[in-house]
Amino acid sequence: MKCLYSLLLLISSYSFSQDNLESLLNPIDYSTNDLVRTFFSTRIVNSHSVDIYKAGALDLRISHRFGPVSSGLYELFGLDQATIRVGLEYGISNKLMIGLGRSSYKKNYDGFLKYSLIKQSKNIPISIVYFSSISIESIKMTQENYPFSGRLNYCNQILVAKRLNSKISFQLMPTFIHKNMVEKKSHNNNLFLVGTGMRYKFSNLVAINAEYHYNLNNNIDHTYNSFSIGFDIETGGHIFQLHCTNSLSMYEVGFLTETNESWMNGGIHFGFNISREFILK
Repeated sequence: MKCLYSLLLLISSYSFSQDNLESLLNPIDYSTNDLVRTFFSTRIVNSHSVDIYKAGALDLRISHRFGPVSSGLYELFGLDQATIRVGLEYGISNKLMIGLGRSSYKKNYDGFLKYSLIKQSKNIPISIVYFSSISIESIKMTQENYPFSGRLNYCNQILVAKRLNSKISFQLMPTFIHKNMVEKKSHNNNLFLVGTGMRYKFSNLVAINAEYHYNLNNNIDHTYNSFSIGFDIETGGHIFQLHCTNSLSMYEVGFLTETNESWMNGGIHFGFNISREFILK
């Protein structure tokens, strides 16, 4: 039913959309405008891109990750399983964007803000965005007296991106994560990562994206660096993203520090994001 609902939303978005996504994103990529639009969407795959919605633009985003393909034919290579995140994102100004989301993974709630510091233009070579998020795990804990503060996790990133030409864009993502509580005393509460992302645009409607995040000091056993690759398809007022990733979670602290499957072992999840935009003002 979840998949059917998502597909119906995709069809209705395509049928009734009156706006092109480029009109909702800031920066944009018109020949008459100095500002540069770096990616198709506010996401590369899991990670945020430097692009921000214009003031008054609201985005409804539904994301799915299916089970691992290594689960075999009995689970239809993961399609019998599904993890979902539903989120709302809103452009407060042309520089500031906020969002809220709820994931079935650990029954997590997350909120974020995204602020554009520098926008690439003819005279400025790069775009720089500050990203900050907080997430709360509401899943029932087995431990007694588990404090509310122990459920809180924080992520801060500096997103630095450059569109090299009309087809190729790159992004660098130095990241700091703080977990209020970890499972063992030997585990680090503070984690540092470096992420990279790219886009190659085949046409004005189709692009291939990839991202990779390297953990510098994660000492939790059986966790892996997150790697994702997929396609963006733009169809008027929304973006349809199809991808493969070894990360099941779709919020920052989850996919950056809790990826417990490897591409080499068949721990690959097929997934998709559907975003539908509305103009509120």
